[in-house]
Formats: sequence, C-alpha cells, structure tokens
Amino acid sequence: MLILWNYFIMKQGILNKTKKILPYDIRIVLRRLNWKKQYFCQNFSSKSESKVTCPIEQKEYKNFIKLGDDLLSPSNGARSRQRVVWLYLVNELKILTKKLSILHVAPEYSYYNILSKLDNIDYTTGDKMVEGYSNQKGIMNVDLTELCFEDNSFDHIICNHILEHIPDDKKAMSEILRALKPGGTAILTVPLDETLPATNEDPSINTPEERKRVFGQWDHLRMYGLDIQHRLESVGFSVDMNRYAEKFSPEEYKKYGLCKEIVIVAKKNKD
Repeated sequence: MLILWNYFIMKQGILNKTKKILPYDIRIVLRRLNWKKQYFCQNFSSKSESKVTCPIEQKEYKNFIKLGDDLLSPSNGARSRQRVVWLYLVNELKILTKKLSILHVAPEYSYYNILSKLDNIDYTTGDKMVEGYSNQKGIMNVDLTELCFEDNSFDHIICNHILEHIPDDKKAMSEILRALKPGGTAILTVPLDETLPATNEDPSINTPEERKRVFGQWDHLRMYGLDIQHRLESVGFSVDMNRYAEKFSPEEYKKYGLCKEIVIVAKKNKD
C-alpha cells in the first residue's frame, strides 16, 4: 500500500511539474492525442451496433472511452457529469441562443472550446492559479472567496466540482450570490454522497493520503451530503437539487453517456 501511495505522489509531482513547464495549448494537444489513442485501442475490434453521441460537440462515436466508472467523450474528454450539466445549460437555460453574461469558474475544456466562440454570450472565465496550474490564455486568475467583480454582474455562474477544494466554501457561496444579477442562476456540481445527511469535513484530515481515503481525492477538503442545499439556502439562494439525467429515456441516457449527477440550480431572488 505504501509503495502504491509513493507512486501516486511521485506521479502527481511529475504532472504538476509538467503543467508548469508545458504551455496550456501544448497540453491540450497532448490530451487530445491521448483521447484518440484510448478510443482507438478500446474500439479497434468493437462491433457495437448502437452508436453514442457527445451532446457538447454533437459528434457520434462507436463508444465512449471507459475510464474507471466514467465515460469520456473521445473528441473533448468530457466526462459523464459534464454532459449532464451541458444538456441542462442548453435545454433549460438556452445558453446557445440567449443574450447572457456568464462567469465560468475553472472552465472545462469541452465547454470553453464552444462557449468562448459564441457571440451571444459575454463570457468571463476564471480560475485560481495555484501550484500545478499555469496562466491560461483568456482565463483570469480569480479567488472564488473574493471575486473581483461588482455586485449583480452575471446572469449565470457555472462552477463544477470546485467548492470541495475551498476551505471556506460558505464564503465562496456568498460571493457567487453577490456576483449574480437578481434572478440569476448558479449551476453547481460537487462530489455528493446522498447517504450522508450532513457533509463530512474535518480540518484535522490534512494529508493527501487521508484526504483521498476519506473524501475521495487527495486535494478535496470534504465530501458533501444532502445538507449542501441548506448551506446554499443559508447564504440566500433558492435551491433546486435537480436530477436532470432522469428526464431522459433509457435509450437517451445510454446514447449521451449520462450519469446520476445532481445539478444544483441555485437561484438569486429578484427582490
């Protein structure tokens, strides 16, 4: 076990150094090549009759790339949960057609590659450039607990799997609320264990190995329970814990490679 953990730490250190050295554009090229390689290797002898579709890029494939329990889109690396959120953004918020101002925190490549090119969106992207991240072209260095934007700036804020990394997540929630326009919506997702009535967090768990064991990833600070709804409501949001994937038929669920990710729709009241 110790040998495996030391290997993980060494691998993570190499990845962080690589991220510092290689420009973001080159890293994206390498990622795309890796996705293509995995897709080819997994589907070389595949005879799948029903094809799948990435709804983000609207491309059809024999299959998605299997990565553990997840399914990646071969063209852009989108995960199952990212496809669920995308379908909500497109179908329910109409982000491809409406005139909108959007803040996208730690933008996923699969989203950014499309949203950054749309004329109908005033699209702002930001990420906290901590160790292992380089300044990316077009992406601001922002701290979600102290956003550098005026009150009531955005129609929507997209924030996927970020809050679990932030020590003071309630402050981040309050900042998201402040930056939204009245009636605006934050689309949030987090690692969520529905068997937990209360979020599992403990500041004394502060080593990578313990965090991975307890919270599921070496840099996570908590595992959220269903009380995340009350956390968001306590700062002023109206919250819908939306099981959006359930709106699709079993055939569509499989076609789009979806999962049971809850899309947290946190709305700022108009008053």
